[in-house]
Amino acid sequence: MPDVRLPLLGALLAASLHAAPPDDARALMLQARALQLRGGGEDPAAAAALYKRVVALVPGSAEAHLRLSEALQEAQDPAAALASARRAVELAPGNAEARAHLGLLLYQLAQKDPARWPEAAKELRAATILLPQDPELWARLGETSEQVKDGEGALRAWLRLGRIRPSFMPAWEHAAIQARAQQNYEGRRESVLALNARNPEDRHLRMLEELAREQIQAGYLAHAEESFLLLARHLPQEPGLWENVALVRLQTSRFEEALETLARAEALKPTPRLSFNTALAQMNLGQFPAAEARLRKLVDQDIEEARIADGAQALYAEALLLQGKGRELLDFLRHHPARPRVAGELQVFTCQAHISGNDWKSALASLQEGIAKFPKVPFFQQASELPPKYLEYRFFARKEARAALEQLHLEGMAAIWSEFRRWDKCLECLEKARTLGPVRGADILIMQSSAYEQVGRPDDSLRVLREAQKMDPTNPLVQNNLGYLLLERELNLEEAATLIEASAKATPDNGNVVDSLGWAQFKLGRLDEAEATLRRAAEVSPFSPEVRKHLGEVLVKQGKLAEAAEQWERALAFVFPDRSALEKRLGELRIRMAKEQAKKVQETPPPVSGVDPVPDPVPDDDGEDQP
Repeated sequence: MPDVRLPLLGALLAASLHAAPPDDARALMLQARALQLRGGGEDPAAAAALYKRVVALVPGSAEAHLRLSEALQEAQDPAAALASARRAVELAPGNAEARAHLGLLLYQLAQKDPARWPEAAKELRAATILLPQDPELWARLGETSEQVKDGEGALRAWLRLGRIRPSFMPAWEHAAIQARAQQNYEGRRESVLALNARNPEDRHLRMLEELAREQIQAGYLAHAEESFLLLARHLPQEPGLWENVALVRLQTSRFEEALETLARAEALKPTPRLSFNTALAQMNLGQFPAAEARLRKLVDQDIEEARIADGAQALYAEALLLQGKGRELLDFLRHHPARPRVAGELQVFTCQAHISGNDWKSALASLQEGIAKFPKVPFFQQASELPPKYLEYRFFARKEARAALEQLHLEGMAAIWSEFRRWDKCLECLEKARTLGPVRGADILIMQSSAYEQVGRPDDSLRVLREAQKMDPTNPLVQNNLGYLLLERELNLEEAATLIEASAKATPDNGNVVDSLGWAQFKLGRLDEAEATLRRAAEVSPFSPEVRKHLGEVLVKQGKLAEAAEQWERALAFVFPDRSALEKRLGELRIRMAKEQAKKVQETPPPVSGVDPVPDPVPDDDGEDQP
């Protein structure tokens, strides 16, 4: 005998169906929901029939239209589901579930009907605004944006998906491809770093190395260091990576960190270049004996790389000179002919060694030789401007000649000390030089002013710049430096602006001066002028963090917060003393932007057409590998 018993759930549903009044829409909705696949049922076609009855009873119910569309989609009839999905959105444009369903349904239909891609993209964009943390929506929006050739939209979608699901590598790979195609540096950097954050594949490491080298070429040293450190973390036995990190640290004057990294590279594979850079770091840290010992070994070697061979010879001479070892320097130069590229520099050091040893005849002879052979070297240019009687060792002019040569030597030593940022020694030389004779040029006063500023003596810095102003009132560098110092100390903004404007007129292509002018206009409250000027400064000096910082300040004052954040982000690609302070300010700005955007979303009805998604905080990775 055949078994005609119904499953318990089916029997209950059948009983409730017969028991429910034909016009009880709520009961019909419950019955239909139980039949849907997503409700745990197995008969979406029957569910659709019930939902149709509900729609007939309550045609203005967005939920009824939404459930009918879902049931039809489950019943493998997505084309029929579209009309109900659209009607649900029309009735309730702010219903996130309805909007998401319509977007995903259009995405499904577009697989067979490409003409639907644009509408799918529009609806998915709107859905992501309502459900910004839904990974499936961002994934489908990324694919859809690629289909409609919206590269920027695709990049935004893939980046957002990556932030929601950091371990989902396909999102970052798509983002990297789109960012490269769009020449979007920030998007590319974020995606490539994410691809290499955990256990990168070889191709991801190659992408990171390529990015790091391009960052070096663009001058984005802070970002380049970050990239090379990440590479070195994955490939710790590659000495070249540690060397690249060290080079960035050398260029950004972080010499102790550079020494540490150079030591790691040298332990893996010592090279003359590593030894030279180690000596350079030691010189900048005042470790002259250690640097001297290293450089001595280098100058006695036959080094193929000309830059290192030239640099080692010149740096070794400086190391001896700064330690007061003039005789050793002269002895070295007698047995090691000057290499052509550094011959002029070594001729200067020869003169200085003779002067420091009070060998005035030899000093004058080497000075005259230098003037003849190297007339463009600043030291010899200054010497050529001395009265002729000082350049001949005559009895009646010996005292004046000695004083003039000693002054020239001290000013030269001050320049060397400033090269290694030993501002105390620089000032000591300059102050002693001024006791021997009047200052012969504004450039010496500019150096002295900078040294005072570096040792925390701003009043003396200003005093010396005023002296330089009297000596050479139309000197553009004096005008800019004096104007900027007045500006920063807020002593006389109008005079500062006048000075900087004169400097900018004389040197219109000097990015530092144009930046100073824009900052002066900002301080005076002339925001529109300041914005225009600082945008021009950014064109002249695109790799200056100072320009980007100042432009960001102007944009914040104007309420252009998103672009201000972008400018500060660009500034942070570089290394500069107050970088951490700007990072903090950028973080505060982003919080402010997020709060204002959230308030705006709450006060404004959700859009029904495609717009850019609202930024949201980056959530922690939950370990899922699927969007």
